[in-house]
Amino acid sequence: MADLESLIGTHNPICPAGMGGIAGPDLVAALSEAGALGHLGGIRLPATDLQSWLREVKSKTDKPFAVNLVPPGGGPDGFDAQLEVAIAEKPKAISLYWGDFETTIPKIKAAGITTMVQIGSVAGAKQALEQGADILIAQGIEAGGHVISKTGLLSLLPEVLKLAGSVPVLAAGGLSSAEKIKTVMGMGAAGAWVGTSFIAAEESNAHPIYRQRLIEAGPDDTHHGHFYSYGWPIGTPYRVIKPKIKALRNWKAAGARPGNTDRFAQTVQLYAGQGVGDIQKSEPAQDILRHLATGL
Repeated sequence: MADLESLIGTHNPICPAGMGGIAGPDLVAALSEAGALGHLGGIRLPATDLQSWLREVKSKTDKPFAVNLVPPGGGPDGFDAQLEVAIAEKPKAISLYWGDFETTIPKIKAAGITTMVQIGSVAGAKQALEQGADILIAQGIEAGGHVISKTGLLSLLPEVLKLAGSVPVLAAGGLSSAEKIKTVMGMGAAGAWVGTSFIAAEESNAHPIYRQRLIEAGPDDTHHGHFYSYGWPIGTPYRVIKPKIKALRNWKAAGARPGNTDRFAQTVQLYAGQGVGDIQKSEPAQDILRHLATGL
Protein backbone atom coordinates (compact mmCIF):
# COMPACT_ATOMS: atom_id res chain seq x y z
CA MET A 1 0.00 0.00 0.00
CA ALA A 2 1.33 3.46 -0.94
CA ASP A 3 2.31 5.91 1.79
CA LEU A 4 0.80 9.36 2.23
CA GLU A 5 3.60 11.21 0.42
CA SER A 6 3.32 9.13 -2.73
CA LEU A 7 -0.46 9.42 -2.69
CA ILE A 8 -0.65 13.21 -2.35
CA GLY A 9 2.61 14.23 -4.02
CA THR A 10 4.04 16.21 -1.11
CA HIS A 11 5.89 15.34 2.11
CA ASN A 12 3.96 17.90 4.18
CA PRO A 13 1.49 15.97 6.40
CA ILE A 14 -0.83 18.95 6.85
CA CYS A 15 -3.68 18.73 4.35
CA PRO A 16 -5.85 21.84 4.05
CA ALA A 17 -9.56 21.04 4.02
CA GLY A 18 -11.69 21.60 0.93
CA MET A 19 -13.96 24.31 2.30
CA GLY A 20 -16.75 25.02 -0.19
CA GLY A 21 -16.71 28.62 -1.40
CA ILE A 22 -13.86 29.57 0.93
CA ALA A 23 -11.03 27.45 -0.50
CA GLY A 24 -10.74 29.06 -3.94
CA PRO A 25 -7.89 29.10 -6.48
CA ASP A 26 -5.79 31.72 -4.68
CA LEU A 27 -5.73 29.81 -1.38
CA VAL A 28 -5.18 26.46 -3.08
CA ALA A 29 -2.28 27.72 -5.19
CA ALA A 30 -0.66 29.47 -2.21
CA LEU A 31 -0.79 26.32 -0.10
CA SER A 32 0.45 24.05 -2.87
CA GLU A 33 3.32 26.43 -3.59
CA ALA A 34 4.16 26.32 0.13
CA GLY A 35 4.45 22.53 0.03
CA ALA A 36 1.01 21.32 1.15
CA LEU A 37 -1.74 19.70 -0.90
CA GLY A 38 -3.93 22.71 -1.63
CA HIS A 39 -7.58 21.68 -1.65
CA LEU A 40 -10.24 23.34 -3.80
CA GLY A 41 -13.77 23.48 -2.33
CA GLY A 42 -16.17 22.35 -5.05
CA ILE A 43 -19.51 22.12 -3.25
CA ARG A 44 -22.38 24.02 -4.94
CA LEU A 45 -20.24 25.18 -7.87
CA PRO A 46 -21.78 24.62 -11.29
CA ALA A 47 -19.61 22.17 -13.21
CA THR A 48 -18.46 24.86 -15.65
CA ASP A 49 -17.36 27.11 -12.78
CA LEU A 50 -15.58 24.19 -11.13
CA GLN A 51 -13.72 23.58 -14.37
CA SER A 52 -12.72 27.26 -14.48
CA TRP A 53 -11.45 27.11 -10.91
CA LEU A 54 -9.48 23.92 -11.58
CA ARG A 55 -7.83 25.50 -14.59
CA GLU A 56 -7.14 28.71 -12.67
CA VAL A 57 -5.29 26.72 -10.02
CA LYS A 58 -3.21 25.09 -12.76
CA SER A 59 -2.35 28.53 -14.12
CA LYS A 60 -1.09 29.62 -10.69
CA THR A 61 0.92 26.53 -9.69
CA ASP A 62 2.38 23.37 -11.16
CA LYS A 63 2.42 21.71 -7.73
CA PRO A 64 -0.03 18.93 -6.71
CA PHE A 65 -3.48 19.99 -5.55
CA ALA A 66 -6.84 18.37 -4.86
CA VAL A 67 -10.57 19.10 -5.10
CA ASN A 68 -13.30 18.31 -2.58
CA LEU A 69 -16.72 17.11 -3.81
CA VAL A 70 -19.83 16.64 -1.69
CA PRO A 71 -23.13 15.26 -3.06
CA PRO A 72 -25.55 17.37 -0.93
CA GLY A 73 -25.95 20.82 -2.43
CA GLY A 74 -23.92 19.72 -5.44
CA GLY A 75 -24.83 22.79 -7.50
CA PRO A 76 -27.02 23.37 -10.55
CA ASP A 77 -25.24 20.69 -12.56
CA GLY A 78 -25.14 18.17 -9.73
CA PHE A 79 -22.48 15.97 -8.21
CA ASP A 80 -22.13 13.71 -11.26
CA ALA A 81 -21.35 16.63 -13.56
CA GLN A 82 -18.82 17.99 -11.08
CA LEU A 83 -17.17 14.59 -10.82
CA GLU A 84 -16.88 14.30 -14.60
CA VAL A 85 -15.18 17.68 -14.81
CA ALA A 86 -12.86 16.95 -11.91
CA ILE A 87 -11.74 13.62 -13.36
CA ALA A 88 -11.12 15.23 -16.75
CA GLU A 89 -8.91 17.93 -15.20
CA LYS A 90 -6.89 15.31 -13.26
CA PRO A 91 -5.95 16.91 -9.95
CA LYS A 92 -3.61 14.87 -7.75
CA ALA A 93 -6.51 13.83 -5.50
CA ILE A 94 -10.28 14.07 -5.12
CA SER A 95 -11.72 14.04 -1.62
CA LEU A 96 -15.29 12.90 -0.98
CA TYR A 97 -17.67 13.53 1.91
CA TRP A 98 -21.18 12.69 3.04
CA GLY A 99 -22.35 9.95 0.73
CA ASP A 100 -22.08 6.39 -0.52
CA PHE A 101 -19.26 6.28 -3.05
CA GLU A 102 -19.43 2.66 -4.22
CA THR A 103 -19.61 3.66 -7.89
CA THR A 104 -17.69 6.93 -7.54
CA ILE A 105 -14.39 5.67 -6.12
CA PRO A 106 -13.68 3.19 -8.95
CA LYS A 107 -14.17 5.97 -11.53
CA ILE A 108 -11.67 8.21 -9.77
CA LYS A 109 -9.10 5.48 -9.27
CA ALA A 110 -9.42 4.31 -12.87
CA ALA A 111 -8.29 7.80 -13.89
CA GLY A 112 -5.17 7.46 -11.75
CA ILE A 113 -6.36 10.01 -9.17
CA THR A 114 -5.93 9.46 -5.43
CA THR A 115 -9.24 9.07 -3.59
CA MET A 116 -9.69 10.50 -0.10
CA VAL A 117 -12.88 9.88 1.89
CA GLN A 118 -13.85 11.75 5.04
CA ILE A 119 -15.69 9.64 7.60
CA GLY A 120 -17.00 10.17 11.12
CA SER A 121 -17.45 6.65 12.47
CA VAL A 122 -15.92 3.19 12.45
CA ALA A 123 -18.80 2.00 10.25
CA GLY A 124 -18.11 4.81 7.81
CA ALA A 125 -14.42 3.93 7.74
CA LYS A 126 -15.21 0.27 7.05
CA GLN A 127 -17.48 1.22 4.16
CA ALA A 128 -14.91 3.58 2.63
CA LEU A 129 -12.18 0.97 2.86
CA GLU A 130 -14.38 -1.69 1.25
CA GLN A 131 -15.15 0.73 -1.56
CA GLY A 132 -11.44 1.31 -2.20
CA ALA A 133 -10.51 4.62 -0.58
CA ASP A 134 -6.77 5.36 -0.78
CA ILE A 135 -6.81 7.70 2.24
CA LEU A 136 -9.26 8.06 5.12
CA ILE A 137 -9.98 11.36 6.88
CA ALA A 138 -11.23 10.67 10.40
CA GLN A 139 -13.39 13.61 11.46
CA GLY A 140 -14.17 14.18 15.12
CA ILE A 141 -17.15 16.11 16.41
CA GLU A 142 -14.81 19.03 17.18
CA ALA A 143 -14.63 19.89 13.48
CA GLY A 144 -16.12 23.02 11.98
CA GLY A 145 -18.67 23.13 9.18
CA HIS A 146 -20.79 20.07 8.52
CA VAL A 147 -19.97 17.33 11.01
CA ILE A 148 -20.80 13.74 10.21
CA SER A 149 -19.24 12.48 13.45
CA LYS A 150 -20.87 12.04 16.86
CA THR A 151 -17.57 11.08 18.49
CA GLY A 152 -14.57 13.04 19.75
CA LEU A 153 -11.46 12.74 17.60
CA LEU A 154 -9.28 11.19 20.29
CA SER A 155 -11.82 8.40 20.76
CA LEU A 156 -12.51 7.87 17.06
CA LEU A 157 -8.98 8.01 15.69
CA PRO A 158 -7.49 4.90 17.39
CA GLU A 159 -10.41 2.76 16.24
CA VAL A 160 -10.13 3.98 12.65
CA LEU A 161 -6.38 3.43 12.68
CA LYS A 162 -6.81 -0.19 13.80
CA LEU A 163 -9.30 -0.80 11.04
CA ALA A 164 -7.34 1.03 8.31
CA GLY A 165 -4.17 -1.01 8.61
CA SER A 166 -1.73 0.29 5.97
CA VAL A 167 -4.18 2.82 4.53
CA PRO A 168 -3.09 6.33 5.64
CA VAL A 169 -5.47 8.12 8.00
CA LEU A 170 -5.64 11.90 8.38
CA ALA A 171 -7.05 13.29 11.62
CA ALA A 172 -9.60 16.12 11.51
CA GLY A 173 -11.33 18.24 14.10
CA GLY A 174 -10.05 21.21 16.09
CA LEU A 175 -6.42 20.81 14.94
CA SER A 176 -5.42 24.47 14.87
CA SER A 177 -1.98 24.25 16.49
CA ALA A 178 1.26 22.37 15.99
CA GLU A 179 0.91 20.81 19.44
CA LYS A 180 -2.47 19.28 18.62
CA ILE A 181 -1.24 18.01 15.27
CA LYS A 182 1.79 16.40 16.93
CA THR A 183 -0.57 14.69 19.38
CA VAL A 184 -2.66 12.98 16.69
CA MET A 185 0.40 12.07 14.65
CA GLY A 186 1.91 10.57 17.78
CA MET A 187 -1.20 8.39 17.96
CA GLY A 188 -0.51 7.10 14.46
CA ALA A 189 -2.27 9.53 12.12
CA ALA A 190 -0.37 10.06 8.87
CA GLY A 191 -1.26 13.74 8.92
CA ALA A 192 -3.87 16.36 9.77
CA TRP A 193 -6.83 17.72 7.83
CA VAL A 194 -7.10 21.41 8.77
CA GLY A 195 -9.87 23.82 7.84
CA THR A 196 -10.66 26.63 10.28
CA SER A 197 -7.08 27.94 10.49
CA PHE A 198 -6.98 28.51 6.74
CA ILE A 199 -10.25 30.42 6.65
CA ALA A 200 -8.27 33.20 8.33
CA ALA A 201 -5.63 33.17 5.58
CA GLU A 202 -5.30 36.33 3.51
CA GLU A 203 -5.81 34.31 0.32
CA SER A 204 -9.06 32.64 1.38
CA ASN A 205 -12.46 33.63 -0.01
CA ALA A 206 -13.70 34.51 3.47
CA HIS A 207 -15.41 37.85 4.07
CA PRO A 208 -13.13 40.13 6.15
CA ILE A 209 -15.73 40.09 8.94
CA TYR A 210 -15.62 36.26 8.92
CA ARG A 211 -11.87 36.39 9.51
CA GLN A 212 -12.28 38.93 12.29
CA ARG A 213 -14.95 36.89 14.04
CA LEU A 214 -12.63 33.87 14.01
CA ILE A 215 -9.83 35.95 15.53
CA GLU A 216 -12.14 37.20 18.29
CA ALA A 217 -13.68 33.79 19.05
CA GLY A 218 -12.57 31.23 21.62
CA PRO A 219 -13.27 27.49 21.89
CA ASP A 220 -16.29 28.13 24.13
CA ASP A 221 -17.91 30.13 21.34
CA THR A 222 -18.49 27.18 19.02
CA HIS A 223 -21.92 25.58 18.82
CA HIS A 224 -22.96 22.17 17.49
CA GLY A 225 -26.28 22.77 15.75
CA HIS A 226 -28.79 20.82 13.69
CA PHE A 227 -31.00 23.41 12.03
CA TYR A 228 -30.49 25.04 8.62
CA SER A 229 -27.39 25.48 6.47
CA TYR A 230 -27.70 26.61 2.88
CA GLY A 231 -28.08 23.77 0.37
CA TRP A 232 -28.35 21.02 2.99
CA PRO A 233 -31.41 19.21 4.39
CA ILE A 234 -32.95 20.67 7.54
CA GLY A 235 -31.40 18.99 10.58
CA THR A 236 -27.96 18.33 9.08
CA PRO A 237 -25.46 18.80 11.94
CA TYR A 238 -22.79 21.48 11.83
CA ARG A 239 -20.40 23.40 14.10
CA VAL A 240 -20.43 27.20 14.03
CA ILE A 241 -19.68 30.34 16.01
CA LYS A 242 -22.67 32.53 16.80
CA PRO A 243 -22.75 36.35 16.87
CA LYS A 244 -22.09 37.58 20.39
CA ILE A 245 -25.11 39.90 20.36
CA LYS A 246 -28.13 37.61 20.56
CA ALA A 247 -30.44 40.14 18.93
CA LEU A 248 -28.33 39.99 15.76
CA ARG A 249 -28.32 36.22 15.38
CA ASN A 250 -29.25 34.87 11.99
CA TRP A 251 -30.76 31.38 12.11
CA LYS A 252 -28.74 30.23 9.09
CA ALA A 253 -25.33 28.54 9.18
CA ALA A 254 -22.95 29.47 6.38
CA GLY A 255 -19.51 30.63 5.35
CA ALA A 256 -19.51 34.37 4.55
CA ARG A 257 -17.73 35.42 1.37
CA PRO A 258 -16.77 38.83 -0.07
CA GLY A 259 -19.97 38.95 -2.14
CA ASN A 260 -22.11 38.77 1.00
CA THR A 261 -23.19 41.94 2.79
CA ASP A 262 -21.46 43.09 5.96
CA ARG A 263 -24.70 42.54 7.86
CA PHE A 264 -24.89 38.94 6.68
CA ALA A 265 -21.28 38.33 7.76
CA GLN A 266 -21.99 39.95 11.13
CA THR A 267 -25.18 38.03 11.90
CA VAL A 268 -24.92 34.58 10.30
CA GLN A 269 -23.72 31.53 12.22
CA LEU A 270 -20.27 30.95 10.75
CA TYR A 271 -18.63 27.57 10.26
CA ALA A 272 -15.72 27.09 12.69
CA GLY A 273 -14.13 24.23 14.61
CA GLN A 274 -13.25 24.05 18.30
CA GLY A 275 -9.65 25.01 17.57
CA VAL A 276 -10.76 28.52 16.66
CA GLY A 277 -9.22 29.92 19.87
CA ASP A 278 -5.76 29.30 18.42
CA ILE A 279 -6.34 31.84 15.62
CA GLN A 280 -4.78 35.17 16.60
CA LYS A 281 -4.60 37.06 13.31
CA SER A 282 -5.08 36.91 9.56
CA GLU A 283 -1.85 36.19 7.73
CA PRO A 284 -0.56 34.59 4.51
CA ALA A 285 -1.45 30.93 4.08
CA GLN A 286 2.21 29.92 3.93
CA ASP A 287 2.80 31.45 7.36
CA ILE A 288 -0.16 29.60 8.86
CA LEU A 289 1.13 26.38 7.33
CA ARG A 290 4.60 26.99 8.76
CA HIS A 291 3.21 27.59 12.27
CA LEU A 292 1.13 24.40 12.11
CA ALA A 293 4.11 22.36 10.90
CA THR A 294 6.48 23.53 13.66
CA GLY A 295 8.32 20.56 15.09
CA LEU A 296 6.83 17.95 12.76
